[in-house]
Amino acid sequence: MASITADHISTQSSNRLIKLWNDLTTPYANLSLGDQQKARLLAIVALGFIPLSAFAVFLTPTMRALRGEGFNPSPAPMLAVAFVFLAYVLSRTQQYKWGALLLIVVPIIAVIGVLLTSTAALTGNVAFFFMSISITLASLLLGARETVISGAVCAVLAVLIFLTHGNGEPIDWSVVSFYVVIAGTTSIVSDIRDRNLRALESSQKDLQKQVVETQAARDQAERSDKVKSAFLASVSHELRTPLNAIINYTKFVVRGMMGTVNERQQESLNKVIESAKHLLNLINDVLDISKIESGSLNLFIEDNVDLKEMFDAVKSMADTLIEDKPVKVELTMDDQLPLVSLDRQRVYQIMLNLVSNACKFTKEGHIAISVRKTDDKIHVEVEDTGAGIAVEEQSEVFKSFKQTQTGLQQGTGTGLGMPISKSLAEAHGGRLWFTSTQGKGSTFFVELPIKTQMQTPVAVPA
Repeated sequence: MASITADHISTQSSNRLIKLWNDLTTPYANLSLGDQQKARLLAIVALGFIPLSAFAVFLTPTMRALRGEGFNPSPAPMLAVAFVFLAYVLSRTQQYKWGALLLIVVPIIAVIGVLLTSTAALTGNVAFFFMSISITLASLLLGARETVISGAVCAVLAVLIFLTHGNGEPIDWSVVSFYVVIAGTTSIVSDIRDRNLRALESSQKDLQKQVVETQAARDQAERSDKVKSAFLASVSHELRTPLNAIINYTKFVVRGMMGTVNERQQESLNKVIESAKHLLNLINDVLDISKIESGSLNLFIEDNVDLKEMFDAVKSMADTLIEDKPVKVELTMDDQLPLVSLDRQRVYQIMLNLVSNACKFTKEGHIAISVRKTDDKIHVEVEDTGAGIAVEEQSEVFKSFKQTQTGLQQGTGTGLGMPISKSLAEAHGGRLWFTSTQGKGSTFFVELPIKTQMQTPVAVPA
């Protein structure tokens, strides 16, 4: 326990130190990517120089005091400390380049300070070495052009120092070569780095632009999809009213309420009613899918729904749909099915979709409907010996307005029955899936909870 506590304290301390370091070195936010990196590096170098330059302020005077010459601080190290501190402050602003220039001047100040305060001669070769430090800092903190200019200035200063304080010392060409190599190499590296940073920044801007454009296109598509769904829902609702009127008035005519109708006229009017009902079913499907996509279709949960009554009605409908085909419809139900809580109309719609599909695609054999209780769910299977669904088409079954090749050959439907059924099953907290073998038939499975909570159907895939 004590070990865990110690580890926790250590982790907290580390996190605090990391946060403090990030706070101390975070550059100005509105700088470009390359400038932010240089500004952060400037802050880090300045933080490293501050204790070193502060130590230099007291080093020489302390040594003199120990030799009995008195404690007399030099102004040059103090000026260097001020420059380093100001450089750090500027590293946190947009004017970080001025801070970089101040930091580059620090080694030059060190050289000048030694010249002014030391009795020992400072050779030109040592001056070249100190100037190399300035050039290195310039390459790290500034661009290629600024590095070249800084190198030229430092070279002039080093030559002047050599001429004025060299004391006849011969030129050490190895030191001069070192200076030239440092200046040239750092200039080239600085240029390459700046180009890469500009290219990276340009790529990031292009990527951000693409992200913004993609998001805008996505938002526009979502708005268009909602408008489309709302439009379809509104239009479908308005179409149902006159279509129901057409069906009802046609029935009145068929029954002779508007006058005598002969057999041929009755046959034609019955076809009108049949076509109108088919159209009404299609409109209802479009209305349902539109409401589901727009999130405006709600379930109306009823308690104590008797499934036996519902599935007896489903079987009766199936017997009607198979007409004179050699197909046998079988219904198997558990004897002790519980009363359930669900949306009676919507579950009936799911079962009708499954059974009517089975009747449509089964030319001979059987359609077996099985209903049983498993744990806290109702499990339904609808098995047929129909055409089946090809493997490559099975992923399309639950997509809106998609039909299998067999479905297209039938020439009826909109491809909405299965997507609607799946969405409604999931809205009840259940699920719908299937297995199928082409040429042998299909089996659709539905699982529904015995107690359904009020939910909203989720959008089906397009």
